[in-house]
Amino acid sequence: MTIHIPVSSLDVNIKKLYLEEKLKGFGIDYQPNCLMAWYGEEEVEVFNFNKICKLDNRYTSYNLFTNKTEIILEIVGYKD
Repeated sequence: MTIHIPVSSLDVNIKKLYLEEKLKGFGIDYQPNCLMAWYGEEEVEVFNFNKICKLDNRYTSYNLFTNKTEIILEIVGYKD
């Protein structure tokens, strides 16, 4: 499964940091069900999945790709 997150759907402040390439270390935090990134020493919420789905790392992993127009989350594999 692939989830496309358009940059236009990000919070205004996060969108600005994202487009300026100031966000680093993107990853999913499963407890709050969010895509997180680092801005300097601060961890910030980039996108919250609660209104869309509940992510679970027990059975799958993911690949994350970023570009100027979207963030692509590719859910891969089934863990035995």
